[in-house]
Amino acid sequence: MLSALSGEPISTVRTATSPTRLSDVLDLAAGDSAGVTTIDSDGSRRRETWLSFRGRVRRIAEDIRASGIGRGRIAVVAATEPSEILALFWAGVVAGVEPLLVAEELLDERGGDGEWLAALSHQAPVHALLHAGDAQFPVVAAAARWGLTPVALDLGPGDGRDGPDRADDGPDSRIHFMTSGSTGAPKVVPQRHRGIIDMALGAVAVNGLDSATVGFNWMPLSHVGGMLMAHVRDAVIAAEHISAAPARVLADPGEWFRLVSEHRVSAVWSPNFAYRMLASAAEQIPADGRIDLSSIRFCLNGGEAVSAKDCARFERSLGRLGMPRGTFAPAWGMAETCSGVLYSPRYDPASDTSPTVSVGFPLPGVEVRIVAAADVEEDGVGHLEVRGSMVLERYLVGGDLAKSTDGWFRTGDLARIADDGVHFVGRDGTRIVANGVTWNSADLESEAEQVDGVVPGTCAVTSFRPRGAERDSVAVFCAVDGNASEVRAEVGRRLEKIIGVPVAQVVDVPPSAIERTSIGKVRKGRLVRRFIDPAPRQLWTLDWVPTASPGAPRLGGAGQPPVVLRGAGLAHSAVAEHTPGELHDVLQRWRREVEPARLRGRDVCVVIETYEANSDRLPRSHPVAAFLRATAHGAGARSVRTIWVHPAVDEQALDGVLGGEHTPDADLFLGPHGDLWRRVRTPVAIDRSGPRADHFVILGGTGRLGEALGAELALRGARVTLVGSRTQPGEDRGDGISRVTADITSSAAVRGLVRTAGWDPRERTQVVHLAGAPTPAPQDVVERLIGPKTDGVREAAGLAHALDAHLAVVSSVNAHVAGTGVETYAAACAAAETTAERVALVPTTVVSVTSVSEARQTDRTTVALGEALGLDEVSVMDIATCLLAEPARSVLLGVGEHMPLIPPRDSEPTPPPDTGPTSATGPAEPELSPTAAHLAKALRPLLGADSARLDTSWFHMGLTSADLPNFARTVTQHTGQKVGVLELMRYPTLAELADYVEGSRKRSSE
Repeated sequence: MLSALSGEPISTVRTATSPTRLSDVLDLAAGDSAGVTTIDSDGSRRRETWLSFRGRVRRIAEDIRASGIGRGRIAVVAATEPSEILALFWAGVVAGVEPLLVAEELLDERGGDGEWLAALSHQAPVHALLHAGDAQFPVVAAAARWGLTPVALDLGPGDGRDGPDRADDGPDSRIHFMTSGSTGAPKVVPQRHRGIIDMALGAVAVNGLDSATVGFNWMPLSHVGGMLMAHVRDAVIAAEHISAAPARVLADPGEWFRLVSEHRVSAVWSPNFAYRMLASAAEQIPADGRIDLSSIRFCLNGGEAVSAKDCARFERSLGRLGMPRGTFAPAWGMAETCSGVLYSPRYDPASDTSPTVSVGFPLPGVEVRIVAAADVEEDGVGHLEVRGSMVLERYLVGGDLAKSTDGWFRTGDLARIADDGVHFVGRDGTRIVANGVTWNSADLESEAEQVDGVVPGTCAVTSFRPRGAERDSVAVFCAVDGNASEVRAEVGRRLEKIIGVPVAQVVDVPPSAIERTSIGKVRKGRLVRRFIDPAPRQLWTLDWVPTASPGAPRLGGAGQPPVVLRGAGLAHSAVAEHTPGELHDVLQRWRREVEPARLRGRDVCVVIETYEANSDRLPRSHPVAAFLRATAHGAGARSVRTIWVHPAVDEQALDGVLGGEHTPDADLFLGPHGDLWRRVRTPVAIDRSGPRADHFVILGGTGRLGEALGAELALRGARVTLVGSRTQPGEDRGDGISRVTADITSSAAVRGLVRTAGWDPRERTQVVHLAGAPTPAPQDVVERLIGPKTDGVREAAGLAHALDAHLAVVSSVNAHVAGTGVETYAAACAAAETTAERVALVPTTVVSVTSVSEARQTDRTTVALGEALGLDEVSVMDIATCLLAEPARSVLLGVGEHMPLIPPRDSEPTPPPDTGPTSATGPAEPELSPTAAHLAKALRPLLGADSARLDTSWFHMGLTSADLPNFARTVTQHTGQKVGVLELMRYPTLAELADYVEGSRKRSSE
């Protein structure tokens, strides 16, 4: 331990009459004449005395009890407006329910279709979702699907009568918060009522607040700062409290000044970035007396790093409007400590010469200490640890609780203790070290925003370590209004003069690209990954390597020879090809001829006759083979391989390969000289050193994926033209992206694109082909699926040739994986890739991607199946990075290291699974728990004679994606617990699924 500080004993603020439950706090507040005011995003206001508010809350609490939610059950609060959040929060507290507050972006369209709720329901015992009766959030409809009870509540005054004088909470009841996620994945933090109240009692004592206080909060009430550090604090002292929707102030900072002046607010709080924004707004307000800030006595600055310069500017700017000096109180806290537990009241920013701002001393009942950190060389700087009743006991979801046996919690911050209290050195991007000096990023951001042309409130300064470098570099991100190159250069010069080292990158980004947490913290790591070091996931290519001649014969599953599929359409040459209609007819013929029942549990070999003597000339995939592979996997085949055979090979040699011992699912090539080759997966490195394209012409780009990819490429500084059939000619959305209507299967239209795309021979152009919907209607499968991926690719190659451009065909791994998508879609993707290789008049790359998160065209269950098989969902950032690098070889993107249905790495062949029969009454059976044995019994009909094994995944036991829905229904019927495909993905073995089922039963009985 390097140093330590302790606050006064908790007994100095907690007495025998102090509340221990939050319902007691509400009762105390109701004994005074003060009230609570809410201002929603539409401007509607509501003021009630605490007494009237309690009466309404009690009535809502009675409705919650009537819904059947038991005491101590966790319920998500689905609300975004202050009036609704406060009513639902307090009603849940009084009813004995434990509210879980979630950020607004999870409830509106940004939260998608409720996947976060699905994940939460499987990781935590969340039982209900509380919402206003007229709420339209997507998660309300999704709640029941994930096992939560949606409870619609009337939040109005009802019949005017109060609910019963009853409260079901206790000192150990909890409120649950999600952490911001600014430095990693969000966690769910439960905090006990008693700890929350201890924090509030200490905060009002240290900062001199009392019942005469008028508190104002405009930060999200879903955040620990807004709810506990502001609202509950004011309730503890029965003070007047005002909460406004954040959007009101963010859209019009003048709203903050009007409310403070109108309500004579005395206590405010904001993170540092907001004080900087408000200072800018104050400088535009005339000092004519209409705005009077003389009532302010307490300005809490917390939630992110504090800048002395920003505080001084705020004090100076608002002083013009009457705000007294000496009101600032830098503070520190986190969800894990019930918000602020360190305060520095009456801070004077004008006289502070320290490189970091002190956040003061611990509240009563709180201890802090600095513990040596191995990777920190600065004197006195180490890990900050904190202890006290406000510190969480455990995470509900996520997080590795770094808490010692004697109660010390390691916060993840680096700090030092000086005479004036605790100074934070930084955490994850807030600490900039240059020439041995540590700089606060907030101070540097404030300096950068003084440069003319930098848009206020958009600057983010962070450090990052370039690949292969031994030390960190400094990067600045900001939005520029003016000459971008001049502004960037001036920002770099200004900061270099301060820190003494060159700024590696100054990046001009649009404000929309600066992602923030719910209280405004910039997600700096994402900016670095997006604009400076956008390395995509692992890229793979497929190569042929010589392999040994066939060994001893291997039986094709259950003592049977392999099923061989060969015939119509299974041929390849450099000149032969199918029209879309011909390919469709061939696929329909195979659909009629293949009997799925004949393939189940068998080894399947798809044989292609190829007129290529060299393996290097073979395409990566074949449309008919892709169709048959998908069909075989969907039917439950034991393994599927594709064998390319030259016509010179005799049948006896082919029989030797068909019956030989080879890696299951391996693609093989039997050459004209008896040579045998095996296809393997090889990692590909991205080379970002070469010149990148300036102009991207995206064909089929007006769908969801095209729009998202175009926006990402435009953010990276490229000119983008989207071509498709869903837009009007010349449509301008003000985003700098050109949109052109054209039929990409028409030669005349493609020729016209040379003119309408605005080709500039001085630019490096890249044509990107995306066309083709994955799930077309049955009647237009040729026009909307196969045609755009064959004729469309040919026309795209012609356009690239005319523009002297690189051609990139964005295909799908369905062309190679087979079994994770529609059979015809797999064939169409393979046809697109084959066509691209045949018409390579220009440099061509095929990028085979998995599901794309920003433009998902499959349901969550299909995505989960892919993830279970080793296919990672990718982002448009990954695809954009790959396209900008122009890899010289065709690649696979989103394929995991051990994805079993794609050829393995040459150095790490995947061993064949153990398929030996196991007796149903063998020695493994007694080791199964009763639940696992019950599940094994349900599984055996799906596996035939094979017995289920405890720690073997469903796929290695022989199940396929097509089996999982039926298996899920069977498990639900046998156990009485709701189990779906997602549960089978999360718990992929008998042991794990049995534990989940037993845990669900236990939670249901509580």
